[in-house]
Amino acid sequence: MLENHSQQTKARQVPLPTIQPTPAVSTSRVCALSACQSGSQATVVDIGCSPDEACRLRALGVCEGASINVIDSRHCMVLDVRGTRLALGNALTSGITVQTDLRRS
Repeated sequence: MLENHSQQTKARQVPLPTIQPTPAVSTSRVCALSACQSGSQATVVDIGCSPDEACRLRALGVCEGASINVIDSRHCMVLDVRGTRLALGNALTSGITVQTDLRRS
């Protein structure tokens, strides 16, 4: 009787499907600020300008860790940094490395 029960139990065992982990989808990218489009939001990672320019940018609020909103990027880049609008040329924005959030960009 016990032997018959174990055979029935083995016959009813159905293999469960295995769940494969999905690869993490990156929601951010690191690029130069000059590569950002209008409407994108980013966080400053590094300022690679001359020491004088970097000091001035930091005094204006563009420092490592600062959140930046790109308002316009047609002729020069108009940024919103902590409630203040700044216009920066391509030479400066190409030296600023940012991490963009692709969900909001």
